[in-house]
Amino acid sequence: MKHKLTVLVAISAALTLAGCSQTTQSNTQSSQSSQSKTSKVAKNSSDNSNTSTSSSKNKDTYTKLSASKMDYKTTASAIAVYAAQKYGDTWEIAVNAAKQGNLGVAFRSKDATGITSDNDGYVYEVSGTGKSSNARYMLAGDGADKQVTIFVKQRNLGTTSLKDIVACLNQKNDADLVKQLAEKTQLNVKLAGDEDTQKTTNNSSASVIPSSLQGTWYTADTGNGNIDTLTVTDNKINDEAGFSMNVKAKTSGSSTSDGYMKQTTINGISFYSFTNMGQTPGQGSTYLAPHTEDGQSVIVSANSNGRTNAVYWKSEALAKKNSNKQFSDLKY
Repeated sequence: MKHKLTVLVAISAALTLAGCSQTTQSNTQSSQSSQSKTSKVAKNSSDNSNTSTSSSKNKDTYTKLSASKMDYKTTASAIAVYAAQKYGDTWEIAVNAAKQGNLGVAFRSKDATGITSDNDGYVYEVSGTGKSSNARYMLAGDGADKQVTIFVKQRNLGTTSLKDIVACLNQKNDADLVKQLAEKTQLNVKLAGDEDTQKTTNNSSASVIPSSLQGTWYTADTGNGNIDTLTVTDNKINDEAGFSMNVKAKTSGSSTSDGYMKQTTINGISFYSFTNMGQTPGQGSTYLAPHTEDGQSVIVSANSNGRTNAVYWKSEALAKKNSNKQFSDLKY
């Protein structure tokens, strides 16, 4: 009888190895399936128990990912783990390498990668070695319904939603693996061999952005307590929200990573709008204003109506102290 039970458990594990469906099912039977994995990137399990009671207790301790409460580093990590398990290839190489170092995510233009897609956003190139990679994805939409299109080089492997990716990873109990990798994820890095980044860097010699905005700034206005970083130089903006722009003195350019700056006053505050080339300031632009709150120099990030998205501070400690705080002189 014990031998039959072992065989049944092995068969159940084999069925789980077939991968998870796009639709999450949370009935009692599915929650009792084996926790085995398909990919080499799957985490090692220390559970050697042969009893169903012990297995059930262990399952109850697994943490879960939430697609609606996921910061940018965790999103990149989740996509990488999902793609590595589903498609293998260069994605699996990137994730396995990242376990030993960092998961680097570069922001690239479609022109630089040769990707043809209706999506007008950035191409996110993923690497675990610090070198340019063929593991790429693009994003469209917001929140849990955000659409993720996964590529190997220029080849489109498929599109799925972030919530379906999260459901799949939760079904495989991969939350801990994703979170561990997220802690080692670096956004908007320069990868060796990234010629597009090199060209834009070399061509951006003129100082455009005012010194009052320049520097490294921090915010905890993320809704989940995490710290996001905004880095502003004399001609470039990078933030962990996935926004990166080479700011030009003129409103003309050919690269999707190029943009221009204009000054405008909204609700009595002097903002600088940063807009992609070929577009006019408004929805889709980033609005930043040097400001003062509680005697500290800050940067206010807002939308085109002046509604505050976040307040950035000069240190992580100040950002944490003022996490999600609303100020009377700002519009929310």
